[in-house]
Amino acid sequence: MVWILILALATASVIIYAVLFKHYTPIGSPSGIITLIAAGLTFAVLLLAAVVATHTHYRRTRERLGELLGQAEEHARIEKETGDIILSLNKVVSAQADEEHRLNKELRGLFLETVRGLIATLEARDEYTQNHSLRVAGWCTLLARYVGVGEKDIETLERAALLHDIGKLGLPDEILLKPGQLTADEFAVVMEHPERGEAIVQNIRMLSPTRGVIRHHHERIDGKGYPDGLTDLPRLVKIICIADCFDAMTSNRPYRPSMPYSVAKEKMLEVAGAQLDKELVNKFFEMLETTGEGYRSMYHVEGIPEPSYNDENEKRLEARESADDIPA
Repeated sequence: MVWILILALATASVIIYAVLFKHYTPIGSPSGIITLIAAGLTFAVLLLAAVVATHTHYRRTRERLGELLGQAEEHARIEKETGDIILSLNKVVSAQADEEHRLNKELRGLFLETVRGLIATLEARDEYTQNHSLRVAGWCTLLARYVGVGEKDIETLERAALLHDIGKLGLPDEILLKPGQLTADEFAVVMEHPERGEAIVQNIRMLSPTRGVIRHHHERIDGKGYPDGLTDLPRLVKIICIADCFDAMTSNRPYRPSMPYSVAKEKMLEVAGAQLDKELVNKFFEMLETTGEGYRSMYHVEGIPEPSYNDENEKRLEARESADDIPA
C-alpha cells in the first residue's frame, strides 16, 4: 500500500505541475515565475517525502525480513539439534533394548539348560523313563512350531514338558519302579503327580505360565482324564498329551517292552478323537515322517518307516526356527 500511495502522489504532482505550467502560468510575469517556483518546490518536497518514505519502508521491510530470516534459521537450527538429539536417544534406547533382549535370551537359555540338567538328573533314578521329559519337550516344540503356535507359547510349552512329571519326585520306588501292573491304590497315588507338579512350580515366577499344562497333561478330550476330567483342553495341553503318549508307547516300561513305530501310530490313531485331538495327531505323524528334524527325533524308536520329506513341510519348521525368541 505504501508503494502505491507514493507512486500516486508522485504522479499527481507531475500532472498538477504540468497543468499549472501549461494553462495557468503567465509567461514572463512575476506571478508566473512565483507559481512555477512554488509548483517546483511542491513537486520537490513531495518527491523528497516519497523518497524518505520509500527508504524508511524499505529499511523496515529489510529489517523485518532479516528478523524473519533469523527466526527461520534459528528454528531450523533447533529442529536439526532436536532431530540429532532424538536420533541419538533412539540409538541409545535401541542399543539398550537390544542388550536387554540379548541378556533376556541368555537368561532364558541358561534357565532352560538348568531345568534340562535338573530333569535329566532326577530321571536318572529310573532307567525306564530316563530322558523321557527331554524327548517329550523336543516333540512338543516341533509339533507346536509345525502347527503355527507362537514363540512365547512354545517357550511355555517346552518348560512345561520338561517339568510335566516333576510331581513324581515324591513317589516311592516300589510304585515308580514296580515291574507289574499297579493296584488301584497305587495308581491313585500316581494320579496325584500332576497336582503335585503344579504345586512345585506355582511359586516360581518364570515357571508360573506352565502350571496349567503340568496339571492337565493327563486330561482327555472325552473327559475321562485326570485330575479334573476336562473336555475343553487348551491347545498346549493337547500337544503335550500327544508327545507324552507317543514317548510312553515307544519306550520300555517296567511292565512292558517298547512298541514299534507302526503299532504306536496305529494305537494313537485309534484313540484320536476320544483321548487325543485327532487333527493334531495327524499333524504329529505328518511332521515326523515328512521333515528331516521330525524324522531325526525318532532315532531311538523301533521300526520307523522310510522318510518321505516334503519341502513345504520342512519350511514350516525352518521358518519358525529362524524367528527370534519373544522376550519373556
